Amino acid sequence: MPTATIPNPARFEIGLKDGLMAGWRWRRAGAPRLVFCHATGFCASAYRRMLEAAANRFDIIAPDLRGHGRTRLPADPSRLESWTVYADDISDPLDRLGADAKEPVTLAGHSLGAVTVTLAARGRADVASLLLIEPVTLPRAVAALSATPLWPVVARRMPLVKGALSRRAEWPSRLDVMTSYARKRLFAPWAEGVLADYLEDGLIDDEGGCRLSCAPSWEAATFAAHRCDFWGAVSARSAPMRVLGADSPDSTLRFGAVRRFSRAGVEVARLAGVSHLLPMENPEAAAQFLRDCR
Repeated sequence: MPTATIPNPARFEIGLKDGLMAGWRWRRAGAPRLVFCHATGFCASAYRRMLEAAANRFDIIAPDLRGHGRTRLPADPSRLESWTVYADDISDPLDRLGADAKEPVTLAGHSLGAVTVTLAARGRADVASLLLIEPVTLPRAVAALSATPLWPVVARRMPLVKGALSRRAEWPSRLDVMTSYARKRLFAPWAEGVLADYLEDGLIDDEGGCRLSCAPSWEAATFAAHRCDFWGAVSARSAPMRVLGADSPDSTLRFGAVRRFSRAGVEVARLAGVSHLLPMENPEAAAQFLRDCR
């Protein structure tokens, strides 16, 4: 049987009430539609290797979330209080992009993106399945604390928040960023070409240089704003759900998360040899997880 050709990706923009949402589209007429949302601090282009490997199976839409990539929506860190804003942002595009779909859409995401699509699926009857890669889960005590006035004080001390706030935002050139990042331990396990894919839209060219498209202050605010009813949305879903997690110490599937998924009837698979950033480290395995749905 001949192998389906991979469609060339194209950029898209969708007007929302307060700006433009941008992203990438692998258009395959007649194929099941898949919407994929990225992790905090990244953008759709970072997942190009994974999504291209799944594009022979799906008609793929991968948006840049608010404050990320080429999306141009207001991103004031002082006003970000919950991840529900990300879910709200993709709800309208889902309505419009699904208007010409012949069947329900598959929603998928990584980390923040996994939580975003789960929240967005709540109350929708047009979702075929939910595919979550390393969804961010919090211990019950931390989740409860995030709803109290003490949370801003606690959040400022979180290593992820402190790390984001210390991140360098402006650079003389794209080459300087690539050279610096290529030496960092975080990016060492990434598959060949993924770092360049990420920086394609992870940087914005400015006069005299470039800057991170996700401002460190917005990244930090996002890490601190994990205030949403994720588990309620998992329980309320009307579509089947599958989860892929990393078999590593930095996996987000800790603190009893696997048991909670199991009680909700969700299948959880583990992938060895990768970290929380498994789509960047093993894009083919992540793509196989997407292709295996239904």
